[in-house]
Amino acid sequence: MANGSMKRVVNMFAFVGMCLIAFALLLMRILGWVGVSIDVLYWFQRVGECLAYVVTAIYAFVYVRTKRNVWWWVAYAVALTVIVLMLVL
Repeated sequence: MANGSMKRVVNMFAFVGMCLIAFALLLMRILGWVGVSIDVLYWFQRVGECLAYVVTAIYAFVYVRTKRNVWWWVAYAVALTVIVLMLVL
């Protein structure tokens, strides 16, 4: 995949993630005022957050790839592992 097209895909994921989070937060607030269950909206929010994490991880990878010191890679791997574990658990 060309660098320019990958950047477009990542930017699209960032936009979709942001829109899902905004939609879920807004509807959770509105429906919370009237006492409606908000379980489905919670999952919209989680999907949006996961997309935001993926975009952040991709841009962090692009940054780390330019570094020559192995400790950047170690820090990236540890941070990514912690994020995935915390999302799963």
